[in-house]
Amino acid sequence: MSRSLACPPPPPAELPPTPELIAILERALASRRPRRAGRPGRAAAVLLPLFERDAVTRMLLTKRSTDLVHHPGQVSLPGGRPEPGDPDLATTALRETKEEVAITPAQVRLIGRLDEMHTIASDFVITPYVGLVTGVVAPVPNDGEISRVLEVALADLLLADTRLPDNPGRLEVRYPLAGEDVWGATAHILRGFARIIRCALAEGL
Repeated sequence: MSRSLACPPPPPAELPPTPELIAILERALASRRPRRAGRPGRAAAVLLPLFERDAVTRMLLTKRSTDLVHHPGQVSLPGGRPEPGDPDLATTALRETKEEVAITPAQVRLIGRLDEMHTIASDFVITPYVGLVTGVVAPVPNDGEISRVLEVALADLLLADTRLPDNPGRLEVRYPLAGEDVWGATAHILRGFARIIRCALAEGL
């Protein structure tokens, strides 16, 4: 894409219908090469699940259980570390999504990959994938890991993104979504995702 992701224009007042929006996003992701993290770390993968409900394009986030040792109570994307049987990180993201919210790999059509994200505190290199969830979307949270499933309208993310500073500091990247404060690695992944969509919509991809 020719336009820089540094400061894309605001999104339109009304987003295109879900099939058109997904096609725009898929072309945008295919036209760019995801950036590498630039430093080593432990591998992990997450899925950014998109779906349509009531004629609105939405994304799914999770709130981690407060009983977990790592990142208790934080809002995150479904995902985790690879297991020996995973042939690649895309498989990891899909497997973890099934384990966390009972959305099966057969329901998800992967449409692209986002930039890698290195987490300073835990030293992970996270590879995010974007997928369209088809069929009946009825997430069931894993009681041992997830306390709440968030269904967020994509328009809400894009609007929240326009309210961030043009060049926010690392701790300034956070979004108020579905009554939760989304920060950390998840917020940075959503930041890159929102910028790609805003640029694609502006450029008519």
